[in-house]
Amino acid sequence: MSRQISSLSDYIVSRIAKGLTDAELPLQTPLVVAYSGGVDSSVLLQAVIEYREQYNGPIHAVHVHHGLSENADSWARHCELQCRLEDVEFHLHRVEVDTSARKSIEAEARKVRYNALLAVCKRIGGVLLLGQHAEDQLETVLLQLKRGAGPQGLAGMGEVQYRGNTLIMRPMLSLDKDEIVTFADNEMLQWVDDESNQQNSFDRNFLRNEIIPHLLDRWPQLTKTVGRSAALCAEQSELVNDSAQRYFEDCKRTNLRLDGKKLTSLSRPWQAMVIRAWFKAQGQLSPSKAQAEQVLLMLEAKHDATPEVNFKWGKVIRFDGDLYWVVNAVHDAEPSGVLHVDADNALPWLNGNLHVSLLEREEGDTVTFQTNARNLRIKPVNASVSKLLKEWFKVWRVPRWERNGVPVIFLNEQAVALIINGKCIYLQPKSPRIELSFTQD
Repeated sequence: MSRQISSLSDYIVSRIAKGLTDAELPLQTPLVVAYSGGVDSSVLLQAVIEYREQYNGPIHAVHVHHGLSENADSWARHCELQCRLEDVEFHLHRVEVDTSARKSIEAEARKVRYNALLAVCKRIGGVLLLGQHAEDQLETVLLQLKRGAGPQGLAGMGEVQYRGNTLIMRPMLSLDKDEIVTFADNEMLQWVDDESNQQNSFDRNFLRNEIIPHLLDRWPQLTKTVGRSAALCAEQSELVNDSAQRYFEDCKRTNLRLDGKKLTSLSRPWQAMVIRAWFKAQGQLSPSKAQAEQVLLMLEAKHDATPEVNFKWGKVIRFDGDLYWVVNAVHDAEPSGVLHVDADNALPWLNGNLHVSLLEREEGDTVTFQTNARNLRIKPVNASVSKLLKEWFKVWRVPRWERNGVPVIFLNEQAVALIINGKCIYLQPKSPRIELSFTQD
């Protein structure tokens, strides 16, 4: 064993304190324990109770009731009782797991569990503590190998990492399972056993029950060596991601548009990393290798082509040599409407509001808008000629999927302005009576 059993809880306490200090958070930050009632989370909760004795910080335990076992109610009662005995604030979350065909119960249960845990952390401003250990890390790395993951996947789980704005810590990540169970026995802790852990139809259970015991019999130090490899992969991934972020910032015209010429100038691997950084910036899952390759192949299409790659959230489209991030429309463009003067007018398909002001207002003044007006002939301010709006779209390089939603503003049936890319463009003859201001949400 790597440490004395009597000092195991002290070790966990020290890892929590270090994690908070490194994250520049107070040692009294609320701690939220993911408490399933199993031996791992029971040991973690016991250590967190000792942490409270030292640092006097508030602690919470969250039990997620998946409803997948006939014993789920008794597990919840056990966890609540233990928390009452130790004066720990207990949160019970009942969730529904999608068990329909073609769904991974493991993945779906994990998703709803994390949502519940993170919701509590967000509400109280807490840090999430998970009881995953060295064998869990080994399982994760092996599963990532099976999936063909690169260095980022092979980095496994981080001891300290963020999910959104919530800090997640795994202070037991370097501990062996045997150490944890021995400590629990010596401390006479009570815990529950989930019978689903014996179902080898789940990938993790198959590894845990059938494969890893043989590996550890052959190579007893495997959890530690794999942990070192995961840490090295994490370091390499961090360096690569830092460089990719710099390339991404250089290629970014806007949050929703990448400069195709700059992107093409990079080597293929860096192009793919920029695409992944773009997805991360948009809060979406990283594309697979095949999806990233599909996106990059669009850069090689004919100049006048507008290829696209579809995703659940929308699509990436190449237009005029650049790549555009186009989300699925939530609101269709309204064909026409009346605009209120001296008020904000919501234009939901543009994700913004248009404020209209009229000077020297006259009786009968009306301000309206019209979309899909591409055959309207206009002459923008500072332009020397008039053209059909659809011709100006080409001059301004307005993406084709945005053109129908461009609103033209009318004052008493005279076109006075339009909104392009979140900006108001006034038309000749410019009326001195109207002022427009568009702000995006």
